[in-house]
Amino acid sequence: MSTMTFTIEGDVNVEVTITEVDGGNLQFDVTVLDGTYTGDLQGLFFDLADDSLADGLSVVGTDATDSQFEANDVTNLGQGVNINGEVLNEYGEFDAGVQIGTQGISKDDIQTTTFVISHDTEALTLADVALQDFAVRLTSVGEVDGARNDSLKLGGTAPDVEEPPAPENVAVLDTLTVGNLDNFDDGGDLLDGGADTILFNDTTGTDPYLSDVAAVNGDAANIGAVVTGSNGGLMVIDADGTVNFSANGEFGYLGLRDSATTEFSYAIDGGAEALVIVTVTGYNDVGG
Repeated sequence: MSTMTFTIEGDVNVEVTITEVDGGNLQFDVTVLDGTYTGDLQGLFFDLADDSLADGLSVVGTDATDSQFEANDVTNLGQGVNINGEVLNEYGEFDAGVQIGTQGISKDDIQTTTFVISHDTEALTLADVALQDFAVRLTSVGEVDGARNDSLKLGGTAPDVEEPPAPENVAVLDTLTVGNLDNFDDGGDLLDGGADTILFNDTTGTDPYLSDVAAVNGDAANIGAVVTGSNGGLMVIDADGTVNFSANGEFGYLGLRDSATTEFSYAIDGGAEALVIVTVTGYNDVGG
């Protein structure tokens, strides 16, 4: 679930967390942060990126006692729950307002609350409230352990939506086992385990990697070309990840059941690299 959190700052700081929840709804968690002063939450006002959505909004929440949804026309929810004065002058009229609880701490004293905003035809997302103006109304404001006879109207602006980072491409080591007399084959070679491409185990985030080889032995020009291994032998790695190896007569010194390794490297989009390790085994008894 995507979430944004920001603080409307003042003598009392109020944190607002908005989360995309199932059904195309937005959950609002509003909390008075700990500090020298506290207050009783009375109302939250906010704008919409597309104010035509205001007409179809509704709210559900235990402490949500009233609401108004009307484009550029919400300033007063009644019973003193308004943003008249400096906040109205700075931020203008809002598209939505939710009254929280009832006035007076003798009835309730709310420092944290949750409600859900939904639309009758449209799925809501964080983009609908990103970079929009918000305001909060508090009454019974004062020191935590002292008299609470003041009130506050505070304004602020929601942040932009943070785009999730692009999933990372990861290349994974592959192995190939061949005989010391092996030469290039028309059909290429199968990797250990039977895969026909070195890309089979590479990933993009949690998904399979679906693009092509980006470079071979450090150079894009080597894709599809014959390249030399770190310890001899030749290989062709095509863009689709198929490989074709030739011992090139360089491993004739290996006796029966002897082996040697040689390595090639490849890269995928984003620069992730992995090795193709070829184990060359001896098929002849050199010592005869």
